[in-house]
Amino acid sequence: MSHPTRLSLIESLQASSNDEAWELFAEIYDGVILGWLSRQGVQSNDAADIRQEVMATVLQEIANFEHSGRVGAFRSWLRRITAHRMHRLWEKKSTRQRRLSSVNLSEIADQMADDNSRMSMIWAQQHDAFVLSGLLKTVGPRFAPQSLEAFRRLAIEQESAESVAHDLGMTLGAVRVAQHRVLKALKASARELVD
Repeated sequence: MSHPTRLSLIESLQASSNDEAWELFAEIYDGVILGWLSRQGVQSNDAADIRQEVMATVLQEIANFEHSGRVGAFRSWLRRITAHRMHRLWEKKSTRQRRLSSVNLSEIADQMADDNSRMSMIWAQQHDAFVLSGLLKTVGPRFAPQSLEAFRRLAIEQESAESVAHDLGMTLGAVRVAQHRVLKALKASARELVD
């Protein structure tokens, strides 16, 4: 996707009501939020309500978001919004609905709100993995399948370059070049997306 400027996705969202930027944001973050909630055992109708509330809050508050310069600042901001929306949904439920629920949204939200909790670390890892997966799909068409496989095995699965080269019938140099080129494309795409 080409943007007229090199603004990040966040800057594009803050600068205007750019429909293309909002569509890209929703494409990425609907999956991040829904995927994370489903992995926590949140019922699909509750997850859909929380996702909708989170997206509405981001739309309303993105102009006020100030990036601290730290990696993951936006991811943390989004996590806290999600935690707050989980609390709100839990508070709206009747006592009977809470008893019948398979998970306690309030307990999960408390853990998410804590920057140092295990839940927050899981959120960060799953967020990054989801965004990386999306980025790989975006840059994938530019590369031969063998190059993408070499990158995935080296960078994600942490296999040795020698093993990957042998398995894929590539030279060691070709494996390293593939890794470098895919990584460079990922970094360029990531700069346009998020922090």
